[in-house]
Amino acid sequence: MDYVVKIRILLNTNFNIREFNDLMYEEAKPDIIEDNKSVIEEDPILCGYIDGNLIFRFLSNYKVLLTYDFNCNDENEAEAESFSKSCVEDIRKELERKGYPIEKISCRAGEMDMEWLEKLEDMVFSKPEQQTQSL
Repeated sequence: MDYVVKIRILLNTNFNIREFNDLMYEEAKPDIIEDNKSVIEEDPILCGYIDGNLIFRFLSNYKVLLTYDFNCNDENEAEAESFSKSCVEDIRKELERKGYPIEKISCRAGEMDMEWLEKLEDMVFSKPEQQTQSL
């Protein structure tokens, strides 16, 4: 069964507000995004399952909410969620090394919408008499 798992990762930026001001935090945002993207892109397993873009939302408490879709094929939703979470756990140490500890991981799996594929298969593999009837 194909599943899409909605991943949400809460990261702490460890931004030192005693030494720096909010303007410096604004300037640091592109670097924060690049640091996190590079860790994900360097992991051959995780990056292979990500569908679409990584979305970074900066929160008011100097934390970042990273969201993305993780597509996989598993026996059930629980296994899909477990696999996607283990892929995030595999990059935890590297994120921490760069200064971005993970505070929370949320994984919610749902069946992938495969209606488009079923329609395509019907068009390609249908019997000749069915094709003429549908025209």
